[in-house]
Amino acid sequence: MEHKKISFYNYLLPKNWIISIVLLKARLISLLPFNWILKLGHILGMLLYCIPSKRSMVAMKNIELCFPELSAFEQKKLLKKHFSSLGIGFLEVAMVRWKPNKVLKKLITINGLDHLRNAIKKDKGVILMSAHFTSLEVSALIGREEIASDLPPMVGMYRLGNNPVINQFFREARLRSVESLVTKFEVKSLIQALKEKKIIWYASDQNFSGKNAIELDFFNQKAMTNSAITRFNEITGCSVLPFFPARLPNHQGYSLNIYPEIEYTDHQDPREYLIKFYRVLEEHIKKNPEQYYWIHRRFKSNFENKNPYL
Repeated sequence: MEHKKISFYNYLLPKNWIISIVLLKARLISLLPFNWILKLGHILGMLLYCIPSKRSMVAMKNIELCFPELSAFEQKKLLKKHFSSLGIGFLEVAMVRWKPNKVLKKLITINGLDHLRNAIKKDKGVILMSAHFTSLEVSALIGREEIASDLPPMVGMYRLGNNPVINQFFREARLRSVESLVTKFEVKSLIQALKEKKIIWYASDQNFSGKNAIELDFFNQKAMTNSAITRFNEITGCSVLPFFPARLPNHQGYSLNIYPEIEYTDHQDPREYLIKFYRVLEEHIKKNPEQYYWIHRRFKSNFENKNPYL
């Protein structure tokens, strides 16, 4: 999508002073060693955890719904770990934006790259179907030649916010890894990129209520999701591979995990197809449950009009 770069003057506007100061501090933090960034991110997350907020209540409700087998103490502990992961995730965006590729490469392990290369050999477009984890921005690193070589160009998804300064920061971070960015409204651009045999970095695991919405189970809860991915497959014959990040323990870096292709057959029920994706997603989340994006109202819409966050 075309984007008009904002001028330096925008950073000096009074309404953007706080944002500009935060970005300046983030730039300085990105110069620190990796383990220091993780420690500072943990502190930031604990500060956020101590501030009562609606997002904290949403995350707690999601954890209660998805992990009923945990005791109240264990659920609270998971919530706390989630906020630590969120704080780290905020600083990871700055790291992805400014750290040199040679530094980032040492932190990244890619699992299942053969699955992606086999899909590319089909001479069609490929969708790396991701999901919203706290380390989502790290996922984009697979699009950098220095980290994963000899891959087709990658196109990323992008969500416009209300503040142009923040928008530009996220754009610049992602454009270090992808050839271009498109919004969810630019469906024709997505289809064109697939027809040009490019890789699409795509995430559609959050609540959805549009015309393509279908209901399925996610952690045994009714959840609405977007079935557009099956339409992309029908039009372009593209391959779809689940693709999820994980922050490794003990400051060891990250794994970017590519799972085997989910085959889409002619006249297949979109719901049955997406259930396969969500089962892979659930199993991945269970390995590091604190790293999924629990502060989103994932279950606010369903066919029964039940909203657990009220």
